Amino acid sequence: MSQKDKNIALLHQIFHKIFVLLDDGDRRALKQANTTPSQFNLLRTLNEGDSQGLTITDISNKLLCTRGNATRMVRRLEKQKMVEIGNDPTDQRLVRVRLSQQGTQRLKIAETELINSIIARFASLNDESHQQLLTLLNQVAVDLEQELSE
Repeated sequence: MSQKDKNIALLHQIFHKIFVLLDDGDRRALKQANTTPSQFNLLRTLNEGDSQGLTITDISNKLLCTRGNATRMVRRLEKQKMVEIGNDPTDQRLVRVRLSQQGTQRLKIAETELINSIIARFASLNDESHQQLLTLLNQVAVDLEQELSE
């Protein structure tokens, strides 16, 4: 294996380690808001969705999970009164899921906890380092997306 190949393998290891550390930091921050990352993503998805709410199929497509998994998450959040479930006004066979007032409040708290945590975790880098890292990581993301689409 050439030195270039070794460096590329090391980059992958570092990216993986960063992913694990970021995920752990996000989990810790969201725990302060009594929310899991999956619940946070569902609440955020509903907040960004249609004012009529989203169907289970919409949710599963946006969260890249099965409809069964989406249904379980919605039911858990319904028990916590974070979401409301109602019928679709145009098709009674469909169920629409909307954020409740409590869900909106929980989302705001979770977003605040998460952003404060993210800022703290990147505080050791100066503005120039942030910009350099953004440029390089954007290029990696573009390259990976392009490879996946081929």
